[in-house]
Amino acid sequence: MNGFIEAALPAIRWLHLAALLSSLGTEAFRLLAWGRLGAAPEAASLLRRLTWFSRAGVAISLVSGVAWLWFQGGAMLGNAVASREAALAVLQTRFGETLLLRLALLVIALWLLQSEKSGRSIALPLLAAAAFLQGGLGHGAATEGWVTIALGLHVVAAGLWLGALLPLLATCTLLPAQAAAIARRFTPLGLACVLTLALTSLMQVQALLGTLAATLGTSYGRLILLKLVLFAGLLAIASASRFRFVPQAEAGGSTRGLRRALALETGLGLAMVAAAAALASQPPGIHEQPDWPLPLRPVPGLWDDAYLRDGLLRLLGPVAIAVALFALAFLLRKLRWPALAAGAVALFYVQVPPWRPYVVAAVPTSFQLSPTGHSARAIATGRALFQRDCASCHGSDARGRGPVAVAQAVWPPDLSAPLIAGRPGGELFWSIRHGAEPMPAATGLEDAEIWALIDFIRLRAGARIYAPSEMRFAGAARMPGFVARCRDDAILAPGNGRVLRLWIEPGPLGATAQVQADGAVARCPVEDPEPLAAALAELTGGKAPPAQVLIDANGWLRRAFKTESSASPDIVATELTLIREQPFDATSLHH
Repeated sequence: MNGFIEAALPAIRWLHLAALLSSLGTEAFRLLAWGRLGAAPEAASLLRRLTWFSRAGVAISLVSGVAWLWFQGGAMLGNAVASREAALAVLQTRFGETLLLRLALLVIALWLLQSEKSGRSIALPLLAAAAFLQGGLGHGAATEGWVTIALGLHVVAAGLWLGALLPLLATCTLLPAQAAAIARRFTPLGLACVLTLALTSLMQVQALLGTLAATLGTSYGRLILLKLVLFAGLLAIASASRFRFVPQAEAGGSTRGLRRALALETGLGLAMVAAAAALASQPPGIHEQPDWPLPLRPVPGLWDDAYLRDGLLRLLGPVAIAVALFALAFLLRKLRWPALAAGAVALFYVQVPPWRPYVVAAVPTSFQLSPTGHSARAIATGRALFQRDCASCHGSDARGRGPVAVAQAVWPPDLSAPLIAGRPGGELFWSIRHGAEPMPAATGLEDAEIWALIDFIRLRAGARIYAPSEMRFAGAARMPGFVARCRDDAILAPGNGRVLRLWIEPGPLGATAQVQADGAVARCPVEDPEPLAAALAELTGGKAPPAQVLIDANGWLRRAFKTESSASPDIVATELTLIREQPFDATSLHH
């Protein structure tokens, strides 16, 4: 992308969104303040200013929206400058159609705002609809429908709250006597907007970040954290306005404190919109490899450990009760002091557990995931690399018995052992990339090659727990990845949520493989079956691959029948029933 377009797009998005939210909030404020401004000349002046605010906001949003469409085309096509052809290309996309619909709504709203008649009230729902379309203009458009709706509601709530701050500030200046009453009338709407913003923010974080690692270790996550800090600042200032400056103005005092608070809120609101505009230029955290910034990380499966869970409950339980009581004190003035006292008592019962059992050492790549999907082709690449670079010390089977192992100052570890193979892939990646004395750093390998090595190590770990006599695995062994395309264009792959039954047949021209989904009749041919057959042969400790394997819905290999005769219908039916009822939980296992 051209540097100018790359720099201009966030600024254009910010201007467009800020102007739209300003006009939406101004119209909402005008509706709330209607009939309470009085007939003084200052009231007429305020109404004229509100009208000017709305019209200017819509006009700026229109112009910047056209610029956004224009520049987005250049960014999409990689042009050095935006062009008419690029803009027309954008209009063929869902983004372009949604933005064009928003611009049409803004044109109608601007026309309605030129009138002082009752038809002007229709401009408010049109502006709200235009703001709601933001869900189809950002990352939410590429996710599930509820995320798109949540993002749209998030922007509408932001407009109704933040967009009304500037009109309220103008009211404090021109009509200080009515400012407190109007501010108090605005409180229920502001509270509803805050709750909507909080709820929709949580929904977006869950969908677009998903993990703590993505929150702390990606650019998208750090921008989200910045928005949360700004949001917390806005809440603090809004609380000060509600409980200090508004009562002060009602008592006949000065509105100076309220004006300052509103000005600061407006500035923080603009900063929040800028952060939101910058988010659109970043890939969501779920699509990035996080760089963990801390030297420690939470232990995996923390909530599944009874001791650790009990410690967390003793810490967080009283804190949650105290927060709820403090919120009650904030909302209900009559219960303020009893609720505050009860919250303080709840905090007295907080028990802080020792922190060390909850964390382990971490590296920047601790939470990075393999991009290979543990595919059979990647395993084949990893096997070749391992035999070339690693087998002399670790042995061809990765168990630490290579020909030069005895000459090492430290005996090479058994890479198929659970303590090593069960480590997060990102930490294995770090150890291989940077070395671990006496193992040298793998500076000559590409990232994809290191991940392929890890895939091979995982395979050897699975081979270690295979019991040939029982033709089953003593634990969790990841099925080598493959893809099968069926005649109805359905795609079958391990871990796609369906139990799979796979047949492998060696032949003089190479192996063939077919897979059948549980409950289906047809078998689908597997693409690139040769590396899959080789991986399964190594996994089951034989020269030839097993004749048939059973894979659970989460992608774990459960049974491997060496011959077709050993896979009798009764045995297979019994095993399939067990696999359906007791799939391995992939989230609690590392290999």
